[in-house]
Amino acid sequence: MEASRHIKFKRPVFDPKPTGSPSAGNALESISSLPQLIQFNARENPNHIFALQSELNKDSLTGRRENSYNAIAINFKQLDLMVCCCADWIQRVATPANQNGGLVKQQPVAIFLESGVGLFLHLAALLSLNIPILLVSVRLSSTSILHLLRETGSKIILASQRTKSSLSGDIHSSVQVIEVEPYCAYMAQKPLDHINEVEKAPKYELPQRDANDTNAIILHSSGTTGLYILGYAACHQFAAEEEVDWINLSTLPLYHGFGLLAPCLSLSIGMTCCFPPSSIIPAAKSTLDLIRIFECRSLMTVPSITDDILCLSDEKERNEAMGLLAGLEFLAVGGGALKTDTGATLVKRNIKLLNHYGVTEIGAIAPIFRPGPDYNWRFLRLRSDLGLELHPIRNSPHFRLVGYPIGWGKPFEVQDELERNETSSHVEVRILGRSDDVIVLKTGEKVQPRLLEDTLNMDPAIRTAVCVGNGFFELAIIVDIISENIDDGEAMDHVWKLIQTINLSVDHHARITSRHAIIIKPAEKPIPRSDKGSVMRQAVHQIFEEEIRNAYNAMELDALEDGFSFGNPDTEPAIRHLVTAVAKNRLSGGELGPDEDFFERGMDSLQAVRLARLLGSGLRKSRRGTQIQTVQISADFIYRNPTIRALGAASARLIDPQAEIKIDECGDRALHMRILADEFIAGWSDRAAVHADKHTILMTGSTGNLGAHTLAGLARIESIDKVICLIRCQQPGSEYAGSPVNQDRRQSSLLDRQERAFEVAGIWLEPREWEKIEILNLESIVEENDVAKARASNLAHRITHILHLAWPMDFQRRLESFKPHIRLLQTLVELGRNAFVARKKEPIRLLFSSSIAVVRHHGDVVPESAMQDPLVSVPMGYAEAKWICETYLNHVSTCLSGVEPIVVRVGQLSGPERTSGVWKTEEHLPALVKASQRIGAFPKLDGVASWMPVDRAALSLAEMLMHQGKVPTFLHLENPVRQPLNDIFTIMAHELRLQRPFMISFDQWLQRAEGAGEIRSLESFYRDHFRELAGGAVRLDTTEARRISKCLLGSRALEKELIVEYVRRWQRDGFLR
Repeated sequence: MEASRHIKFKRPVFDPKPTGSPSAGNALESISSLPQLIQFNARENPNHIFALQSELNKDSLTGRRENSYNAIAINFKQLDLMVCCCADWIQRVATPANQNGGLVKQQPVAIFLESGVGLFLHLAALLSLNIPILLVSVRLSSTSILHLLRETGSKIILASQRTKSSLSGDIHSSVQVIEVEPYCAYMAQKPLDHINEVEKAPKYELPQRDANDTNAIILHSSGTTGLYILGYAACHQFAAEEEVDWINLSTLPLYHGFGLLAPCLSLSIGMTCCFPPSSIIPAAKSTLDLIRIFECRSLMTVPSITDDILCLSDEKERNEAMGLLAGLEFLAVGGGALKTDTGATLVKRNIKLLNHYGVTEIGAIAPIFRPGPDYNWRFLRLRSDLGLELHPIRNSPHFRLVGYPIGWGKPFEVQDELERNETSSHVEVRILGRSDDVIVLKTGEKVQPRLLEDTLNMDPAIRTAVCVGNGFFELAIIVDIISENIDDGEAMDHVWKLIQTINLSVDHHARITSRHAIIIKPAEKPIPRSDKGSVMRQAVHQIFEEEIRNAYNAMELDALEDGFSFGNPDTEPAIRHLVTAVAKNRLSGGELGPDEDFFERGMDSLQAVRLARLLGSGLRKSRRGTQIQTVQISADFIYRNPTIRALGAASARLIDPQAEIKIDECGDRALHMRILADEFIAGWSDRAAVHADKHTILMTGSTGNLGAHTLAGLARIESIDKVICLIRCQQPGSEYAGSPVNQDRRQSSLLDRQERAFEVAGIWLEPREWEKIEILNLESIVEENDVAKARASNLAHRITHILHLAWPMDFQRRLESFKPHIRLLQTLVELGRNAFVARKKEPIRLLFSSSIAVVRHHGDVVPESAMQDPLVSVPMGYAEAKWICETYLNHVSTCLSGVEPIVVRVGQLSGPERTSGVWKTEEHLPALVKASQRIGAFPKLDGVASWMPVDRAALSLAEMLMHQGKVPTFLHLENPVRQPLNDIFTIMAHELRLQRPFMISFDQWLQRAEGAGEIRSLESFYRDHFRELAGGAVRLDTTEARRISKCLLGSRALEKELIVEYVRRWQRDGFLR
């Protein structure tokens, strides 16, 4: 790239306005179009770099780091060849020919592509064929696009694979939608007869245009500016002898007039332009990264990005950003009004700030140059080559700008009031306010509010509706209600219903997204009107300043649903809720995965702004939100954390900077898990072993399905005297504290829960079996007080075995939230050690139920042994915490002789076979059956099931716990006899009377089940882990377990009758229809 700069760039000479237009001089060269400008550079500056098209490194899934971008450099020789190849393709697929094979004049062709070199390539190719272009913003709604297509007579629209999917069915049925090739495809092609040299490459002879034919590029008015490309190419004040040998980064989209400026200046003065990746929406962090990585020396951007740079939360990062910008040749800001304090801060930091401006009808009116000490950034320096005029406003010291739009044949007066800088030798003006109906949002988007206002004004209850929002991120509306008999609340409800309907037909950036954006006009304040009766919008802003400010504050602080906040340690569900609420209508494809980039999937800049606002509001409403009241969350926070997982983690850090959070990187996750395991292992010492023979079981998890069946089995064993069940109180605190009466109530409540667990499981115990069961409140032995210690000491003198089954079945929680449960295991081990010391007999056997999820990534057959690598576990807190427990107990087995730990990894359990109890509907397989009934089909899976009825598993656990003799530290519990999943699902489908075909692919099933809303809490589990865990990809070796458990040794496949019975039980209980 540097080699191309050894030869000085030869500038083309041309007139900025077409010959014959007002203020145009004589043609200096035969350059009158963009294709001719490209051909000139291919001939005179072939190796000079036209542009760098940056690309997002696909290996970077979260954040934007230094290695996140690479770039493809395109020189002018390549550009010209690519334009020829693209024109060849367009001529074949989209251009009609007459009988002689020549091109015929046709209606405009629409370009609906992501911003980047690909869009510019197709624009130039169409112009080379003399085909008028309708350049359509990807931010427009399908309704607006269809309107533009009809108004311009466009019958063809060029779209990418991504943008094509966002077009409505009406568009597909109304015009021909042609999917284009990516720009890089043309880099490898050769036009027509495979001619390689630029000088020999085919050039379309550009027929002379009719002087009255001025249709070249049609830019719609929402955020687009100008018409004549050479007007952009001449928009500079760099002297002829001045070398502009640097890379210029532009964050503006090419369907915005300001966006066309950078590539056109590359063509005219050799200032290489750098395009951001077309898959992202540029923001503060990405902009700074691109400047650093590609050593850009100038920047063209919008006010919202400069605001976000100044709002970077890290002071060091903010100072580095200021230093980076200060080293630029210029920072041109346009597309919207730059806030005074932002501009002042930038200039104070020695940044060469350049105020840029364009007018839809005229084009770019402020030139690009190196700002010197004589330039005041508060003013626009007007171009002198377009024949612009300042006309004084009668009875005012101010002016209006008058220009001559190409093809109009008459002057055009811009509706901005201007103040002239009398101290400058140049013609410089400051914009005081826009007097027409366009509202310019802070993002630079321009909104025509007339449709919204006119529709509301037609309602009989509304006297006047006026949109406001200049300088804000979105619209608000002031409504004057006619009826005095309706209160403000009723009026707001009425207007909000109307707005929700209107929103469907307006562009995304022009929608009113919050009920709080509705301002009911106070009776004492009139809406100002001119002598002709029109609303004076600027005066409205001044009169209703307080109401407008309050409305935007309400939108900022209360934009979330009532009662919704970040109340749980796991923030990802809340993040998913917000992303779905903000961008559901723009995200392409199915449900957004936790590591999928928002912007790759279609989120736009305005939605990023709204997501930042909602996120800030939600965090402030969280239980610990007082810690972030002063933290400003901008759109850049979203761009820097563009996935659900990354944004959840970053939000958690804001709430509690000291909190240990889940780390996504593979190596760091392993390290984090090892550190926690070491933390719980630390401090244990070896103890001597002695032997004893009494059987009193201490048990947790007895109210669970497996626990209830295991407890019943233990109570029926003659050699067991007592089973002491530790049950966590569901209502801790003062209600049950203190008096004996309250303690009795608590004990009764715990007993009721155990009875209910037996009832659900279909278990009935004899009175003598009930007498063996003793129930204690778990908190009563784990609390840090003398009473709890005394109870624990009493238990230590009684127990011979510990059975630990209690564990929250929650696949959403992160590792940190399982710490209390790891500590409980640590407490039970300590209790076992104390029991061994107190009784001076045989070691205390402790059986811990682990999970198949711990060994998900081991391989086909998992041995009954310890897993040293933490990354064999499923990457979710449930499995990670169990791995830590396994590692801890493996350490105990070698370092604490008085405790004999047994880790039993449990596979998939089904409902009971010997009782009438249910298969718990909260589990993922019953949820799958319910979703399948709802959508009329089961997923087709090639795997095999190793389901074991829960009462069969309970008997096996009891045999392992009570086995006489040495038991290995690690055992497995799953059905050793496997059967095809599709056979099971077929039996269920017949019982549910599903219509054929009742089997569909898993991906289809998942998409339809998500759409039906049947698997909300388990979506990520089904998507990421279900097929492997449930389909036999992980096989637990049960050799040692079958040696110890006769029940497991004789286990068989599930009979058809039992599978049918499961379905009928769910129907009996109303879970299934």
